[in-house]
Amino acid sequence: MSLWMRWLDFRALRDLLLLLGEHPQGLGASELEKLATDEGVLLRRDGRPYARSIHYHHRRTLERLGLIEKQGARFALSHSNPETRALTARTRIGERLQPAEKEAFANSALRNRDCHHVFFAHFLPAREPVFDVTTFVERGHAVEVAVQSHVAQEAGAGGGEGRHRGRNRSKRVAIRAAEADEWTAFDGAEAVQAIHFGLRSWCADQLGFLDVAYKPDGTYTTYPKHIAALLSDHDLAVRMFAGLQFTDDWATVRIPEYALAVGIEHRVSIEQTKGVLRGWLTAHPGLVSGVPTRVGFITAGLPESQHDLALKRYLKSSSGAYLSHIHIHRSLCWHVQNRVMQP
Repeated sequence: MSLWMRWLDFRALRDLLLLLGEHPQGLGASELEKLATDEGVLLRRDGRPYARSIHYHHRRTLERLGLIEKQGARFALSHSNPETRALTARTRIGERLQPAEKEAFANSALRNRDCHHVFFAHFLPAREPVFDVTTFVERGHAVEVAVQSHVAQEAGAGGGEGRHRGRNRSKRVAIRAAEADEWTAFDGAEAVQAIHFGLRSWCADQLGFLDVAYKPDGTYTTYPKHIAALLSDHDLAVRMFAGLQFTDDWATVRIPEYALAVGIEHRVSIEQTKGVLRGWLTAHPGLVSGVPTRVGFITAGLPESQHDLALKRYLKSSSGAYLSHIHIHRSLCWHVQNRVMQP
């Protein structure tokens, strides 16, 4: 098992495949690097070229995912891979990834043995591998991830050179199925980086087949969802309302936990769930009301770098207040079922 996952731009990966598609005989590493720079495929935001290591990681990832192959000293498309064909159907570089392209990359990652053992196995019953994102979303369950970092003082670190040797920063990332008791831990910064970029940057932020909910203790829950939403907002609203539990005429939900639970159950994004709640609040203020909470209460005890992640768990109202709970009246049912967007 290798922890090779790094930061990658999947749009750039797709565009590298398009560049190679224009050269059936393949390109050497230096030729591909120059072409990627000249065509603007791999450039920093300010237009400066990336270091060669970034080019290497992108090229090596395409190789590990089975999308390109090495022929002597040259790299060429792996035409036997159906995902390669899906990713080179377009003719223009620089465009946003389409759902079909995201699916092709997701399928390729799911089929990689290292990606399976490091993180995908934890989502799946009996850790059995799956080879396409549709099956992964159907079978996968939620996973919890925790990252720990601390500085340990070693004995004998009195001063001078010894003082520097005495400070040892230790990093560990642990992962488990949400319903499991035992964690699987990986030590070292390389493991933290591999799981951070593999799960959050690759699968959630760029390819969109995972969603992530952050917790105040620094852990986060991640779960499979559809790349393109299969439920309309109206269909999701009907299902959400049907699942509410009422005391007399009112149901109350705590937004962070409720949005996560709906996302897991229906394989939709947390933001789509919060969007439905926001629509109810806006359209039916007499039937739906929010409970505001102070920003200082939400972010208490957290470093400033984590404030945005903590606030993201709550629903921001049109007035700018952060809502922790929502009260929903039973009579909203008629409006939801009949798509009535006004009281």
